[in-house]
This record gives sequence, structure tokens and C-alpha cells, in this order.
Amino acid sequence: MLVGVPGGDSQDAYREFVAKHQLGDIPQVSNEDGDLWDQLGNSYQPRWMLVRVDGSVKRGDGTPPPDIVTDALSPA
Repeated sequence: MLVGVPGGDSQDAYREFVAKHQLGDIPQVSNEDGDLWDQLGNSYQPRWMLVRVDGSVKRGDGTPPPDIVTDALSPA
């Protein structure tokens, strides 16, 4: 499952970010205080992160590459 985690700002700012980057089809998790970002080791956006079932993590800046969905659905 792909989930957006905008962080460290107000709900209105999240909505603007999601609309600006056309991310409305992705469920978003509220993270106003930034705690979830801290736990994930993220400090800025736009940034993407793929956490696989085996616990391995792949990270990148900006827009995720097209093959990230294929990678996310591939066995570890």
C-alpha cells in the first residue's frame, strides 16, 4: 500500500501540498507534529520511501521513479 505522510505543518498546508503535486489518489496520514517523520528518518519533502515487508528501506528525493511500484510489488 502506498501512503503519503506530509509532515510538520498544518492540515491546510497538507491539502495544498497534496493538490499541488497531484497526490489526491494516495491516502494521507496526518503528521502535524513530525513524529512519524522522525521515526522514519525523514526531514524534508518531497521525499519518497519504500519500506518492504522484509524491513529493507529504499529512499529518494522528489518524484518516485516509475519502477518503484514494480519494485514495491516484487518479492524481497
